[in-house]
Amino acid sequence: MPIYDLNRGINKPVEFKGLVGSNIYFLAAGIGLVFALFVTCYLLGLPLVLTVLLTFLAGGGMWAGVFALNRRYGEHGLMKAAARRSSPRYITNRHSRLFQRLNEDQTSRA
Repeated sequence: MPIYDLNRGINKPVEFKGLVGSNIYFLAAGIGLVFALFVTCYLLGLPLVLTVLLTFLAGGGMWAGVFALNRRYGEHGLMKAAARRSSPRYITNRHSRLFQRLNEDQTSRA
């Protein structure tokens, strides 16, 4: 039985086979989903050859997808991309009272 090292130094992220950070959790979740797909297909009575083929295709696609995400975004890049998508592009203010209060705060501090 092979032993895999989880390389982790001081102030360095967890790394496993080139995967860094939260991508390891995505890989583990994908493996769980592929296993659930196999069990579901087997219990539905699909032919075993088709079930195994479908499982290998889904597993290979998931594996390649997680490694592609890891290459493209790195350790924290996926979270940064999600934050960038959820933040507003423009901030609008239709009332001048905000700027008047800013000026009052500046004069009261002096």
